[in-house]
Amino acid sequence: MAAVSGNDGGGRHALRGALVMSVWTLVSRVLGFIRDALMLSIFGASAGQGAFLLAWTVPNLFRKLLGEGAVSAAVQPALMKAEVEEGEASAKALFASFQGFLLLLLVVVVGIGEIVIWTWRAQLELGADHFDLRRTLYFSGFLLPYVIPICLCALCAAPQNLRDRFWRPALAPVMLNAVWIVGLLVLSSSFDYNESVINALCAVILVGGLLQWILQWTGLRDMGWPVKPHLQLHDPRRNRAIRAFAPALLGMAALQINVAIDQILVRSLVNETANNYSFYANRMLHLPLALVGVAAMTGSMPLFAKLAAQGKLQELGRVLTRGCESTLLLICAAGIGMGVIAHPLLTLMFQHGEFTADDVNLLTPTLLAYLWVLPFATVGGMLTRAHQSLGSYRLPAIAAAVSIPVNLVLDVILLPRLGVPGAGWATTASMAVQTVILLFSMSRIGLSRPVHLRRLPGVLLPGVVAGFAAWAALEFTPTDSFIPGLGVGFAVLAGGFAGAITTWLARPDDFRDLIRALKR
Repeated sequence: MAAVSGNDGGGRHALRGALVMSVWTLVSRVLGFIRDALMLSIFGASAGQGAFLLAWTVPNLFRKLLGEGAVSAAVQPALMKAEVEEGEASAKALFASFQGFLLLLLVVVVGIGEIVIWTWRAQLELGADHFDLRRTLYFSGFLLPYVIPICLCALCAAPQNLRDRFWRPALAPVMLNAVWIVGLLVLSSSFDYNESVINALCAVILVGGLLQWILQWTGLRDMGWPVKPHLQLHDPRRNRAIRAFAPALLGMAALQINVAIDQILVRSLVNETANNYSFYANRMLHLPLALVGVAAMTGSMPLFAKLAAQGKLQELGRVLTRGCESTLLLICAAGIGMGVIAHPLLTLMFQHGEFTADDVNLLTPTLLAYLWVLPFATVGGMLTRAHQSLGSYRLPAIAAAVSIPVNLVLDVILLPRLGVPGAGWATTASMAVQTVILLFSMSRIGLSRPVHLRRLPGVLLPGVVAGFAAWAALEFTPTDSFIPGLGVGFAVLAGGFAGAITTWLARPDDFRDLIRALKR
């Protein structure tokens, strides 16, 4: 996680922000796994759920991309610059203008999308040949409006994070998962037909999106920031920021776009149920990614923006280096540990009801392939935010734009040969390409390369030790234990303890910063 030396107050704020995000993200992920277990238990790896998940791809892309810090990262430098140069009132006016423009844009985009979806569906003939597509379009038409509240919700997080108020933005996905779970429990007991449950679930998700936005609205109100959008057609500062916003968004969108491509191609190149496995593998992938990677990026971006606005490049470079190394240490440890316990963990979580042991055997290699994405997505995300804090939007956008066709081509090559795990390998390769491009472009923004090969052994050592300890715990735990998940629990505890001890011995500065932030 992003941190600097123990006497650096800004670094401590960045780490504290990352930890706040991590705590609430952990709560959200626990609820998310309960939600996923319910979905798989009720629907299994069925074509109906596959159609729903494909329809959820676009709203979910916006939720992950915008809701997990991308909008904040793109908007914060502009708000911070306005505040430093002209005062808080100027930053507030700029934010209100952002809200007005975004609301108008979202209404137009969703309106056009709805017209396209329902017109397309109306032109398809009834019958088995178009049944799956008609069903997918039906779900898409109901889920698309979710884009409006989640994008406004994400924008409202920007000024809150700048004021070191992280808990409301981090609580938003918790609220969605809680609403989703309650909806599933009520609907599954009210309807006998799964298709009816999914239809009603679409409405439940829209309610969850509205509640997420209301939560952020109260955060703005408590801070004294404008809660009402202000549509000003000619706002030079906003227009300059918006011209940078599109490449900024693309720079942080590579992983999410590649995952969305995976969802579509897996369903068309493998079979109509295959995207269930890629979807839930990504759900598992996003546990360590959100707890460590996204939390560190979101917690660090306000500090990056402040240091960049103040022209403190040397300090920014130091924070970035420590942040990349400590975040890479944690994400590799988490990824290795999850890889070791993947099969028993997935069995414990998902092998219930309609989701069988054969389904777990298909899901496991898919998850293992996607786990290799973690270090590249995390380091690439940190580098992207460093670029953008200094107003460099073009290079991250180019790196992301290069990675997308790489993923597309590899999907087409690997999916027919490897099945669903091929999507994970394709996405890993594409994210590695993006990260390498960003690493070799740091000198263009006046920063040194923050990741060095000679330091990687010390960064990776805690993860390797943690993985070995987790494997040993699994091996020596009796498989016929009457306590479900006992081996998984021992493996997590053993891996966590071994990783912590190794970090304390090999990288004491990182260990002290983490303990200090936890105490705070």
